[in-house]
Amino acid sequence: MVQYIECYPEYQKFEEFIKLLLQILQLSFIPRNALKGYEKFIFPLLELYCFTSSVFTILYYEQDLMIFIIRVLPTVGFLQLLTKSLSVLANTKQLNVLFLFIREAYQAHQVDYVTDSARIHLKRSLGIIKLITGILFSVNFVAGLGLMSYFVYIDSMAFAVPGVLHFPKANLFYHHIHQFFVMQISIIIIMIPDSILISIGFYFIAILNIFKDILNYFDSIDLKNKRQFLIQVHKFHCDILDKFSIFSEVFYYTFTVQIATSVVFMMFIFFILQTDGGLAFFPLLLAIFGQFGAVCVFGELIYSKTEKLSIELYLTNWYELGLEEQKILLMMLYMTQKTFGLKAAGMYGINVKMFIEVIKASVSFLTILYTLS
Repeated sequence: MVQYIECYPEYQKFEEFIKLLLQILQLSFIPRNALKGYEKFIFPLLELYCFTSSVFTILYYEQDLMIFIIRVLPTVGFLQLLTKSLSVLANTKQLNVLFLFIREAYQAHQVDYVTDSARIHLKRSLGIIKLITGILFSVNFVAGLGLMSYFVYIDSMAFAVPGVLHFPKANLFYHHIHQFFVMQISIIIIMIPDSILISIGFYFIAILNIFKDILNYFDSIDLKNKRQFLIQVHKFHCDILDKFSIFSEVFYYTFTVQIATSVVFMMFIFFILQTDGGLAFFPLLLAIFGQFGAVCVFGELIYSKTEKLSIELYLTNWYELGLEEQKILLMMLYMTQKTFGLKAAGMYGINVKMFIEVIKASVSFLTILYTLS
């Protein structure tokens, strides 16, 4: 019978919560014969409606440069939301494979040192994930309220009812009710794929830390047991590479659109903060920084940790091993030469350097907008 480390029940509760969010996104609690399996398309269609509402408002409602910029932000945000939702909905089987991989990391190992390492890193990661998702949900909710409050204050629209034109001096009350529900429902929806992405991503970091500790422990094993242990380590390494490949494939378009839209957000948000009433958008700034920053920090950590694996392998007492064991170690060393990380559009590395470059470009773009205003 498989035994798990002590903190596994805590993870089980968290996984049940994540899978509940996934069921909500799929609307799987609706009887399958009621909508004939099409219920999972309801939220994407709702997001498409929200995008249409935002575009309609930009095209047919009066606006100055400031209002135009503010209306562009949620329009771009809905593209990001639609991409994230479709990525999750189209890859539920692959996500279940990744959750199974995380559960296997909670299994108790024959070596106490490895079990203790898993306990420390996995428990720490779960705490970080809960903290990040809690902060992002709160900030996103407040950001949505800030945006809606601003448009109510200036008596203007961000999400008008598509097809309903606005006439001068007409009452916008029902439009404000409409855009309030559009914004708040969208915030709830976007937290579902974000929570899944953050959870799996930071668990990968924990598993890489466990793998690093295993390599450090390798020299402490008796020579007669090293070959079997080395084979297990090699299988674990291959499993990590395989699962990270699945993770990158599932969220390929998510990362690409996330970075592209975050660049647009960053470029405009600094200009908005400098205008009258700009403080209402400060929570939106925190939400943008939180989403974009979390992805960049995760990409940086993944890259830096995989970059050091080859060094950890080389620093083992490989010269004490037999020829067969050295061949296995050499194979692992060759595999670690190619570090893996997150890439936008398969080309641009997602890391802290990208985060800094985007902020620098946004400040430069701010000066251009000032010349136009």
